[in-house]
Amino acid sequence: MSFLKLTTLVLLTGTVFLSFNTGAPPAKTGMDIGNAIPDINTTTIDGSPFSLNGLKGKMVIINVWASYDAPSRVKNSELEELKSKFSDSGFLNGKGLEVVSISLDRFMTPVNEAIKMDGIKDFYHICDLQGKNGLVKNYGITEPVSILVDGDGRIVAKTNSVNKITDALSFLVRN
Repeated sequence: MSFLKLTTLVLLTGTVFLSFNTGAPPAKTGMDIGNAIPDINTTTIDGSPFSLNGLKGKMVIINVWASYDAPSRVKNSELEELKSKFSDSGFLNGKGLEVVSISLDRFMTPVNEAIKMDGIKDFYHICDLQGKNGLVKNYGITEPVSILVDGDGRIVAKTNSVNKITDALSFLVRN
């Protein structure tokens, strides 16, 4: 009888262990596709604390832009449409979509005017007024770019094309 109990215990323990082991190695932290994105700890332009890790479980678009860059401004409106379309969607590795807007500007007035004019009030807005030498420098970013991060914190896409971000979201959506 004890052999049966021992065998059952071993089988249950093995099953539980295997259910937590996906076989995938932990992601390397970095800024390449497939890497776990480093956390961003800062404050938003309204003074609220912000941590990218606080958005785990959601798909996140990190949009680095500038108020003086015309393509960035066009992309802002397109990203607002994407957020509206996918905000409540379920994805392969996440539920919902958030946009983190990081401005390369050195003056706050143009940033605030662009946010208002582009209709992107529902984004998390970050601007340290240091331009390319501020927060983004720590991540090797020197120009406007959009980075799609899944719910596990891995980089799915890194591009200037909203169409590529849309395609990735459409591929990963599970509704």
